[in-house]
Amino acid sequence: MLLTIDAGNTRTKWAIFDHNGEITRHGACVNDELSGIVLRPESPDYERVIISNVAGKAHALKLESILSNHHLPITWVSASREACNVRNGYIVAETLGTDRWAALIAAWHMQQAACVIVNAGTAVTVDALSISAKNNQQGEFLGGMILPGVNLMLTSLGQNTAQLPKPDAVQDLNKNTSLDIFAKSTAQAINAGVLNAISGAIAQMTKALETKCGQIPYIILSGGDAPVIQSCLINAVKNQSVIIDHLVLKGLYLIDRFKQ
Repeated sequence: MLLTIDAGNTRTKWAIFDHNGEITRHGACVNDELSGIVLRPESPDYERVIISNVAGKAHALKLESILSNHHLPITWVSASREACNVRNGYIVAETLGTDRWAALIAAWHMQQAACVIVNAGTAVTVDALSISAKNNQQGEFLGGMILPGVNLMLTSLGQNTAQLPKPDAVQDLNKNTSLDIFAKSTAQAINAGVLNAISGAIAQMTKALETKCGQIPYIILSGGDAPVIQSCLINAVKNQSVIIDHLVLKGLYLIDRFKQ
């Protein structure tokens, strides 16, 4: 049994995997509430821990403190040039975010084909994965984009402009996901701008990857804003997309499995 932890910019997610790779329990909390999280029950049901942390050193120390009494082996993931049949195309491989690296590995083992992988959280990452030209059993990370997430864009507009509405005055994007460029109110215009920016980046990456690989890529979305983003993709792109929950955690499970 394995405990996987995905410590993101805003929230920490975790899941326990059994020996068959199935999730038996999972949960999440905002990072500020991490001290109250229960990562181990009274009756132990995992033997080791693997962690992706992009929340900084202080957050890592909190996790270490919570887990220290359990005396379990802990693996802190870092991106590498190659792992789990995926090659990392970053100029400096180790600087790739560990959450993106784990998501890429999970996506490759699910599809083994060209993919656009979208992690939709505080930030939105849009990454391109292809089949290696040298080995068709290997995935190759070509590179990707990072842009502000939905809430970050809304907050930035509200805080840094004089007359635009604050985030709590903007329509709930999960209830009104109109992409109408000809918006008829300021709130609608903000919604349309935010959603077109993100969905447009995904469409651009999809088109570029299709041109490069000569095949229509899968689009895998994960993260809290994945549903609202998927609903706003143009039909040609939406039809290629699927939402996969716990994508980073599933990648961590695979990294551990290959390590074992």
